[in-house]
Amino acid sequence: MTKNKLDLIFKSYDIRGVYGDSIDQDIAYKIGKAFAEFVPDDTIIVGHDGRVSNIEMLDAFTSGIKSINKEIIYVGLVPTDTVYSLSGLLKKPGAIITASHNPKNYNGLKLCNAGAIPIGENSGLMDIKKLADRNVEIRIEKFKINDKYLGNEYYEHLKNLVSPESISQKLNFGIDGGNGVFGAVFDTLNNIYKFNVKSIYLEVDGNFPNHPADPSDESNLTDLKNLVIDNDLDFGIAFDGDADRGVFIDNLGRVISGSMMTVLISEFLSSQKNEFRVVHNVNVSPHALKMMKNNNIELYKCKVGHSNIKKMMRDVDADFGGEHSAHFYYRDNFYADSAILTLLIFMKLLSSNKEKLSSIIDNYNFPPSSGEINFSVEDINESISKIESIFEGEFDQTDGLSCLHRNFWFNVRGSNTENKLRINVEADTQEILDQVLEKISSSI
Repeated sequence: MTKNKLDLIFKSYDIRGVYGDSIDQDIAYKIGKAFAEFVPDDTIIVGHDGRVSNIEMLDAFTSGIKSINKEIIYVGLVPTDTVYSLSGLLKKPGAIITASHNPKNYNGLKLCNAGAIPIGENSGLMDIKKLADRNVEIRIEKFKINDKYLGNEYYEHLKNLVSPESISQKLNFGIDGGNGVFGAVFDTLNNIYKFNVKSIYLEVDGNFPNHPADPSDESNLTDLKNLVIDNDLDFGIAFDGDADRGVFIDNLGRVISGSMMTVLISEFLSSQKNEFRVVHNVNVSPHALKMMKNNNIELYKCKVGHSNIKKMMRDVDADFGGEHSAHFYYRDNFYADSAILTLLIFMKLLSSNKEKLSSIIDNYNFPPSSGEINFSVEDINESISKIESIFEGEFDQTDGLSCLHRNFWFNVRGSNTENKLRINVEADTQEILDQVLEKISSSI
């Protein structure tokens, strides 16, 4: 039974499942013990987001760690990127208890080695799974919070990367916390950066009472769009449940895709350097890649997933990494992704530009794009084969299937967590885009 559950919850680059079903306290204990055995360090950083099952998970996971006499640095209720940054700063392995943007009944773990080095399918996660697949005596004790590590180094780290003085106080923006964990760090960030901000849903509530904490679904951005438009704000950002991803909208309420953001940030950061390397995943759009190439930015294509991006960034010593899903990575942040750092860099970018954000975006002439669309399918590989058989063009199978045609492009890849195809399309016109989507959907 346990083995079957481990097969269900160990994904390509994290661990997640329905709490009380595929993941529970016993399994969390075994994973904690396995993780502690896997890493060579005697001390492990542990934090969690705001999910309703997190304290039960915390008790079990930390009991597993302590069962082999390892110490814990408890950082409390924090975003995932806080754990990553502290792992880099303190040179300790880290774990965050979270299920990211998944519904409230899910929970899981994201793990990293000392120095924020990712632990994924090909970098230790399957070893941890094997260690967890053993019969062990389980003794779960209530985790005693003696001295919570306040993470001052984390905020100093952010200030060193983006100084408060570099951000204009005239920037007026909106935040949708999605009742996720971003609300737990907002006050401290606001005290440092003196934001001129209007906010909604900053109360951390694992029931997610206002909308799912998944900003990749544009229907969850309605309240943020209204906030920005009604108050004539410069831009808005919506965070997901563990606040490692933020989706931006411009002053007109239009979503700024991850591909667009990759271009904006790359061009801004590269203007300060002679050479600039960017790792991007397979579904960053061709138009975005062309814009970066025109600015002499070196590009490296990578499979989707934070562990894949981080590894390639280290391998090629890249400055920045961008995913169409709105995860953004920085060499100066130990190659880890951070939505909070992205917000600060984006504000610094806008502070040095007098144009409205909508005008900046329009200057790039991005063609129509579908955003990421999910299709439920019975067989992922069979569905991808069907799609390939009905299109002509230049194909690439680095991750799923990409097709480059003279007047459209698409990438289709299987989800790592569900029987779903994730599809992104870009086309010269909206009419062509709609036709491509219709052709794909009718074939599967």
